[in-house]
Amino acid sequence: MKTNNISVFTKIATRSLLAWLRVVIPGLLLSVVGLIVSIYIIGSQPGPGYAGARVGGVGAILGIFVLFSVAFWSCLLFVISLAGFVLFPSLASGYTIKTALFLVWDNKLGDFFIDKISNYLDRVWLRGEKQINAKESIKALKLEVQKDTNTNKLQKRLLNYLLKRVRLDDVNWQAPPAEIKQAILEKFKVYIGEKLMPSKLVIRLAMILPIVLMILALIYDK
Repeated sequence: MKTNNISVFTKIATRSLLAWLRVVIPGLLLSVVGLIVSIYIIGSQPGPGYAGARVGGVGAILGIFVLFSVAFWSCLLFVISLAGFVLFPSLASGYTIKTALFLVWDNKLGDFFIDKISNYLDRVWLRGEKQINAKESIKALKLEVQKDTNTNKLQKRLLNYLLKRVRLDDVNWQAPPAEIKQAILEKFKVYIGEKLMPSKLVIRLAMILPIVLMILALIYDK
C-alpha cells in the first residue's frame, strides 16, 4: 500500500475510534444513572417488592415483576438501562463502520477496496472455484479477506461490511468469469461511490429515551 494511503487509513482509524467513544461513553453513563435512579425508586416502594429490594440488587431485580403495577416507569427505566449496556456498544460499532466507510469515500480510497476485491476474485477463480451463486461467492470472498495478511483490522472490517451490504443476487452467474467479475466490481463501485453520510438519529433517540423515562419515573413513581 502506498505510504499516503497508510497515513490516511491511520487518520480514519483514529476518527472512527473517537466516533465510537462519543457514542459508548455517554450511552453507558446514561445506563448507569438510569439503573441507579430506577433501583432507588423501586427500593422506596411499599408492598411486596419493598422487602425484596431491601436484600440488595438481586432482590430489587426479582421485585421488578411485582412492582411493574405500582412503579411502571421505574421498572421500564431499569430494563431499558440494563439493555443499554449491550445496545450502545452495538449502535456505536454500526455507526463507526459507517463513519469509516464515509471517510473512505471522502478521501477517494474506493479504488483500494475495488483492487482488493478484484484480487480476491482472481484468487478464487485461479483455484478453479468458479462460484455459481451470490451466497457462495460472498463466502469465498470473506475467506480471502480473512487470509489476507497485508490488510489491517479496520480494512478487513470495511471489506466484510461491503461484502455484507452489496447484493449480488442479480448477477448473471452463467456468464464467463470475466463478465461475472466485472459485474461484481461494478456493484461495489456503485455502493462505495455513494456518499453514505452516517446518521445519528437512532443513537440520539436511544439516548433521549432513558432521560424521558427518568423524568416520568421521578414524577409518577416517587
